[in-house]
Amino acid sequence: MKKAESVARKECANYNRGKCLGIMFTRIEGKINVKVDSRFAGKDCSKCLDNCIYFNNIVAGSKIHA
Repeated sequence: MKKAESVARKECANYNRGKCLGIMFTRIEGKINVKVDSRFAGKDCSKCLDNCIYFNNIVAGSKIHA
């Protein structure tokens, strides 16, 4: 298993048995919006991680600043 997928398995809220739930958060005019991103939802996590905004900004980003 690749290191990024191992981190996703342990720490990503979107990780579900190797598949991505595709839940994405954005902030617009001070309000948090939630949507299901069809580009990621239901796809194999290992194939999406490089392009996953949630994983790269929230999961991996929090590790950098920890």
